[in-house]
Amino acid sequence: MAYLNCMADMWLFNSLNEAEKDDIRKLFRRPEYLKDECLFNEGEPANSVFIVAKGRIKLFKTSEFGKEIVLGYLTANQLFGEEVLFDDSLRSFAAVAAEDTRLCACYKSDFEGLLATNSQLSLKVIKTMGDKLRRITEQLADVAIYDTRISLSRTLARLATEHGQETLDGMKLNFRLTHDDLGALVGASRVMITNVMRSLKLAGIVKDDIDHRLVISKWFLKEPLAEDPFSPVGSPANCECFQR
Repeated sequence: MAYLNCMADMWLFNSLNEAEKDDIRKLFRRPEYLKDECLFNEGEPANSVFIVAKGRIKLFKTSEFGKEIVLGYLTANQLFGEEVLFDDSLRSFAAVAAEDTRLCACYKSDFEGLLATNSQLSLKVIKTMGDKLRRITEQLADVAIYDTRISLSRTLARLATEHGQETLDGMKLNFRLTHDDLGALVGASRVMITNVMRSLKLAGIVKDDIDHRLVISKWFLKEPLAEDPFSPVGSPANCECFQR
């Protein structure tokens, strides 16, 4: 998944010149959320697209038995909610601020006006949604097919690729994850995660940094098990909209 400096840099607006992009920036709203504050619930009408300008968002679904299933975390400059461009759909997942967060938001009506003027945008939206569906399918397959050790290993490799910072020992996650968080990611109990994490650390796959953030070893990330074709491109930066 690519990182964006501003929503105006999204591929949806590739055909626009800088003056047109500046006009689009004027449409954006800039909501802020405190830690644990809900952005939207599953089943609510979807009417806006977001980019994370600062902070971290947790995306999740709730099973029929009330169990929380974490779909993933989004950090600075990542896009989410673009499924609203298809129809008058409902949110297929819920979103909550995992820490104090600032967003850049654009509403559906504004996107519809742009789509009506550029047919190529519709094709690019379909490709993006296909990529997202593929990633979610991979994560669900990890839970259903692989045992907890392999599933957790693949999940940590994916998070390190998406949200890691390179160090001498490997890729360090840029946020902390508790054993409860990891259990929610792979559908396992906290006790099981504790046991699996112990074995991963003994194997040299994972270690705790001095600031208690997980570091995934370089050699493991090079293994076929850890391959992920959707590695981030570039480095995140705050949207220039917030410099106004």
